[in-house]
Amino acid sequence: MRLAILSDIHEDYENLLKIVGLAEARGFDKLICLGDISGFSLPYYKYGKSRNASACLALLREKCDIIIPGNHDLHAAGIDPELPDILKGQETWQHQLDLDPGYSEEDTSFLATLPFYEILATPAGNILFSHYVYPNLSGMVKGFYYSEKEFQEHFAFMLERECSLCFTGHAHPRGFYKVHPEGFKQYRYRGIKITSFPALIGIPHVTRHEHRSSFCIFDTNSLRLQVLR
Repeated sequence: MRLAILSDIHEDYENLLKIVGLAEARGFDKLICLGDISGFSLPYYKYGKSRNASACLALLREKCDIIIPGNHDLHAAGIDPELPDILKGQETWQHQLDLDPGYSEEDTSFLATLPFYEILATPAGNILFSHYVYPNLSGMVKGFYYSEKEFQEHFAFMLERECSLCFTGHAHPRGFYKVHPEGFKQYRYRGIKITSFPALIGIPHVTRHEHRSSFCIFDTNSLRLQVLR
């Protein structure tokens, strides 16, 4: 099974069209989006004239087998998720700079139905898909993780759900990163074979922010991951 995985579009409809076209040209069995379809702010993104959150969402609803909402999508839909006790009182993203995505009522109703994570059974074992990592699955709490120690609760979350592999977005890495319980490693845009489990892969973003638009193809039979810039 070939999985095409993308994340963090931030209303960049032109780049999303290109990436979906590239993924279709390479071939996949399932297309998966890990969130932040919306969330455009002028200090960070420069494609204000071409941004189109509704068109991005419509394309993903047509093409995707799995869509996970990101923190910007939850904000756009007016959803304030209940945080686990361990996160209560921590600083959250307020999204003050987000411009109105222009979603219809039907768009926001759809976003409100989406789960914070989903599990897919594959020949490589169960794969968990989430916007970020447990206990901050929605990415609503500020901060990012940079060492394997910070991911231990997420690995326990995976174990409870019998998942050997996880893909997340949210962090906008320059390339991608791979985490095991014993180590954290950053990679540039390239291909690797995943040979040890459990493992978490943090994937790059679609938005053209800093000209680093990318997506992933993962083959569950060969365990080969390609991160394509």
